[in-house]
Amino acid sequence: MKKLFLVLLLVGSLVAEDIFYEDDVEVTEAFEMMKKGALLIDVRTAGEFIYAGHPLGAVSIPVFEYSYKPKPITLRVKFAQKEKEKPLDAHKIYDLIPVENNQFIEDVKEAIKLTKPKAILVICRSGSRSEYAANLLAKNGLQEVYNVEGGVLEWKREKLPFGGN
Repeated sequence: MKKLFLVLLLVGSLVAEDIFYEDDVEVTEAFEMMKKGALLIDVRTAGEFIYAGHPLGAVSIPVFEYSYKPKPITLRVKFAQKEKEKPLDAHKIYDLIPVENNQFIEDVKEAIKLTKPKAILVICRSGSRSEYAANLLAKNGLQEVYNVEGGVLEWKREKLPFGGN
């Protein structure tokens, strides 16, 4: 029985990792696709889109928003005292709670109606959220959906048109 459970768990995890979107594309290929009518959807948070900058022409439709819950003040004070010596990871003093955007699919469909793209490109900071979002779109019946590998970080490295920071 234990072995059957482990096999089912393994199969379930493999199915969960299936890719349903069309393909992964490099940022330079994504940029060329945009020139030919593809829609670029930036799935990062609004704050990232605004303050970290974004590929020119990208439509901001966050797939997640995040809630930050501060850990106890005693921990945060100790953190500040230790950090006087060297920079520390501030994530350790907050619990990050991801919340999926319930309007994501509807907003993407509305953007498609407005732009009538030849393909849909999905980008995030580095590629993991966009892969999740591309799969979500494909599972909801959208076709010609592509994940932009390397995300905004790679877009900036390639010096492609970028707004903001």
